[in-house]
Amino acid sequence: MNGYLTIARMGGDPGKLAATYRNSAGVMRGVGEDHGLLVHAAATSDEGLVVVNLWPSKEGSESAAEDPRRLEVLAGLNLEPGDFRREHYDVVGYDLFAAHQPT
Repeated sequence: MNGYLTIARMGGDPGKLAATYRNSAGVMRGVGEDHGLLVHAAATSDEGLVVVNLWPSKEGSESAAEDPRRLEVLAGLNLEPGDFRREHYDVVGYDLFAAHQPT
């Protein structure tokens, strides 16, 4: 089973980052759909916002990362250079449980 996991960590005020996340959700959903995103989740943390994406391939993740719509959203966050960090992992396996999908 293939897959590629990306974890993005954004530092800053969790409330402000969550509000920006909600405001840009439609745009970012379109980016994900256009590049094959399988699973997406976001959560606030004490340090800011954490976003986890599961892609079918590294190529999907990389093409989404370069999408101008995504880049415009990130530019609007006005993050300092050390406030945005991404981690990447080759996935060993995953399961999708359709019965538990949010409504």
